Amino acid sequence: MTTSLLQDAVLVTGAGRRVGLHLAERMMALGHPVIAHYRTLTDDVERLRAAGAACLPGDLAEPDGGPRLAAAVRGVAGSLRAVIHNASAFEVTAVDTGDALRQLDVFYAVHVRAPFALNRELAPLLDACSARRADIVHITDIYADNPNPAFDAYCASKAGLQNLALSFAKRLAPKVKVNVVQPGPILFKEWHGPEARARVLSETLLGEEGGVEAIGLAVEAILRNHYQTGAVVAVDGGRRLA
Repeated sequence: MTTSLLQDAVLVTGAGRRVGLHLAERMMALGHPVIAHYRTLTDDVERLRAAGAACLPGDLAEPDGGPRLAAAVRGVAGSLRAVIHNASAFEVTAVDTGDALRQLDVFYAVHVRAPFALNRELAPLLDACSARRADIVHITDIYADNPNPAFDAYCASKAGLQNLALSFAKRLAPKVKVNVVQPGPILFKEWHGPEARARVLSETLLGEEGGVEAIGLAVEAILRNHYQTGAVVAVDGGRRLA
């Protein structure tokens, strides 16, 4: 039996939880076929699969993680409406230099190496999109511009992801738009205690956690705007200004 390829699909990396899960669900609600990449199989991934998403596993920290995912995407899609680079690794930089360098290797692989490979390998599928424009969205961080020294390895790799978006905006125009979304305090990690949360929100002009929908709205707006490329959109409640 021959399985037909998805057309004008949206690839969301890191779709198994948090922001990525919301983005995958939002794209499906908008009527897009969704390819949901995940590293760890969860009940949420199974729920996406049951809802009709093509769910592809892969560890983007592996040296060939990006090319392997690209090959898997080509196996299920004939064209792409968008690629959303949401997959992320995040932790405080280790004190030991050797450990910190190993962290940097992982951050660079997930945030720079894999998106670089995916953008190159999947460009023909984006070109084949039936819409006037196709999209690539890089989810970075407000700390790509103003780094936190405690997370310097992470911040540097997110800055690389952001710069990479600008290069691909030039390379893939005019068919493919490439833009950046910079989240701020969208969804606290489990290890953020009450004091840390209060401190962060006190440094945020709008004074509240943004929630995953704030990122979903920003990404949706980018996909709807035919005349926006190379833009960096902060979704941070004004924290970068505080």
